[in-house]
Amino acid sequence: MDYKTLFIVDPIKGERLQLAKFLKQEIITISGFVKLTDCFKKNNPLRCDCVIYVLRPGRAELKELNKVNHREKNIPFVIVTGPDKSEIDLDEWKKKGFKSIDLASSKENVKEITYNIISPDGPVPERKPLQAVPLA
Repeated sequence: MDYKTLFIVDPIKGERLQLAKFLKQEIITISGFVKLTDCFKKNNPLRCDCVIYVLRPGRAELKELNKVNHREKNIPFVIVTGPDKSEIDLDEWKKKGFKSIDLASSKENVKEITYNIISPDGPVPERKPLQAVPLA
């Protein structure tokens, strides 16, 4: 598996950081953004392999996906909703040109979907704790 880059879009900084820590691996770079439009600005040097978009009522709505241009619709998207959120019709978004769009309702679900996207051939290697160095 090659080195991968994930973008997490969530307007709540603490939640964005918790999700990044939960998904953290040695072979994954994670970048966080407040708005969906921020991660696709021309001055962003990173190439994204997957976008995790967390829906927040009044702050991050599903209609923001309409602002994504055609080239960026080829990037896999994982839409994160709360457990009380109503069902979202993913087929409608696929008809609008999104190549890969999935729905997740928990952090564990996000992790499973994201790792399947970035490593379809096998599991993502687990992050190994650093070994203690003796001070002798």
